[in-house]
Amino acid sequence: MAKTRNKAFVEPPIQRWHIGYGTAVHLVRSGVTRFHRIERVEGQENLPDPMEPAIYVANHQNGLMDAIVQSAMLSPNQIHFLTRADVFYQKTVRKLLFAFNQMPIFRQRDRLADARERNQRIFEICAERLNIGASIGLFPEGNHRASKTLRPLRRGVVDMVNSAIQLNPEMKALKLVPVGIDYEQMTDFRRRMSYRIGPPIPFADLIDESTGSIPPGLLLDRIKDALNDLLVNIQPDSHYDVLLPYVQALRTTETEDWITTRDEIRTMQSIPETGLEAIQESHAALLKAGTLKAARPEDLGHGAEDVRRTPWWFWPMAPLAIIGGACAYPFSKFVQQQEAKRVKDPCFTSTFKVSAGMFLFPIYLFALAWPLARLASGEWGGWPVIGAYLFNLIGSRIAGWWYGGYLDWKGAKEARSAYADLAQAAAWQSYISTVKSHIKA
Repeated sequence: MAKTRNKAFVEPPIQRWHIGYGTAVHLVRSGVTRFHRIERVEGQENLPDPMEPAIYVANHQNGLMDAIVQSAMLSPNQIHFLTRADVFYQKTVRKLLFAFNQMPIFRQRDRLADARERNQRIFEICAERLNIGASIGLFPEGNHRASKTLRPLRRGVVDMVNSAIQLNPEMKALKLVPVGIDYEQMTDFRRRMSYRIGPPIPFADLIDESTGSIPPGLLLDRIKDALNDLLVNIQPDSHYDVLLPYVQALRTTETEDWITTRDEIRTMQSIPETGLEAIQESHAALLKAGTLKAARPEDLGHGAEDVRRTPWWFWPMAPLAIIGGACAYPFSKFVQQQEAKRVKDPCFTSTFKVSAGMFLFPIYLFALAWPLARLASGEWGGWPVIGAYLFNLIGSRIAGWWYGGYLDWKGAKEARSAYADLAQAAAWQSYISTVKSHIKA
C-alpha cells in the first residue's frame, strides 16, 4: 500500500495521433471482425469529421473488449482512453500504453492521497488533446457489468467537458457522441454484434454563465437519455433475469426496426408488480421444463415460425471452409483452452481471445507458411511462403464466416427440437404470452 502511495506521477504527452496506435489498430480491427459478426452499423451519418474534437460515450458490458470495439469501429480516428492507473507504473508498459493513446485514471482502491489532484491533471491533459482535435472514448457507467442494462452514470465525462471549455471557450462546439454496443452473446466466437451511433448531444445551453461550467446532473441526464435510445436497457433491474429471455428472443442485434424493438423493451419498465410476479412464475415453469437448456432464446424466437432457415449453399460450402480453416483450427483450440484456464470473469473472455488472436494469430500463420511452402513447392522462402500465408489468412476468414452459419444451423436444429417437445414448447409459449400480455396492457 505504501509503495502505491509513493509511485511517481508521469504525465501523458499531449498528442492527437501516434504511429504505435496507427499500426496496431489494423490488427485490432482484424481481431474484432474475426471474432464478432458485425451484423449492423447504424448512424454513421452522426460521426463528426475526423479532425473535429469529439468525446464518444458508450455503454460498458464487456470489459476491455468494449474499448477494442470502439477503436476498431471508429477507425481511422485514433481514440484516446482512460485506463486504470496501476498498469502504468512499469516504465516499458507505460511507454507502450502512451503509444496506444492510453492515459491513467486513479481510483479509490489506489489509496493515493493526491488521487483527486492527479485525476484533475489527467482531465486537463484530455482537454489539451481535445483542443488539438483528438477523439476520446469514455464509458460513463464507470465500470463494466455483463448485463443488458444502463447503470447510473458518473460525472467524469462532465468534468472532462468542463475542463475543455475552461481551456478554450470555443470547445463549446465539442462533439459529444453517444454509442450503443449490442452483443448477441459477448463471450462466444462468431456471435452477432450491432453498433449504433446517435446524434451529438448538445450541451452549450447548459453552461452556467456565473461559473462557466455545466452542472453535472443536467448533462448526465442528457447522456443517459441519448444512450437509452441506442442500447438494450432491461428494466426493472430487480427482475432482469426473468425478462432477459424475452428480450434475447427479439434478436436485438438483427432487427431492421430498432426503434420499434427498443420501445417494446422500454414498456417493461411500466409493468406493475402483479405482472412481474406472473412473469416470474412463468419463467420458473420455463426453467422447470428445461426449454432454456434445450435451446437459446435467440434461436427460439417468439414462435416456431421464427426459427432460422438454412440457406441452400451452406452445406456445399463446408469443404471449402474445412480446407481453409484446417491450419487455423489448432491455434484457435489452444486459445480457447488457455482462456478456460486463465479467465474467471466472463466480461474478459472475448478480450482474452481477441487480444491473443489479433497479435499471435498472424505470427502463427506466417510461421506455418514456411513448412507448408516447403511441402508444396520444395522451397523455403520467396513467393511460395507469401502464397501459403495468404491462403491461410483468407482461408481462415472463409472458415470463420462459415462457422457463423453453422452456429445458426445448430441453433435452429435445437430450437426445432425444443418446439417438438410438447412440455418445452408449451412452457416457452406460455412465458412469451405472459410477457406480451403485460407489456401491452
